[in-house]
Amino acid sequence: MNYPELRASIARAGITNRKVAEILGLSEQALYNKIQGETEFKNSEIKNLASLLNLSMADVNYIFFDQSVI
Repeated sequence: MNYPELRASIARAGITNRKVAEILGLSEQALYNKIQGETEFKNSEIKNLASLLNLSMADVNYIFFDQSVI
């Protein structure tokens, strides 16, 4: 997972981590743990993040699945 790119995508969207956690139904600590790589994002959370952050499929693959954008 590309954690720096996820953090950058959240920042570019102008959304706070608190708001992201709220939308995903997570505590701020749980979101922090996921962003730090201590726990994994569920598929449903990835889908919600993609929508929230307006990520393309290529972005999703690059951020969550370590597949380079071609």
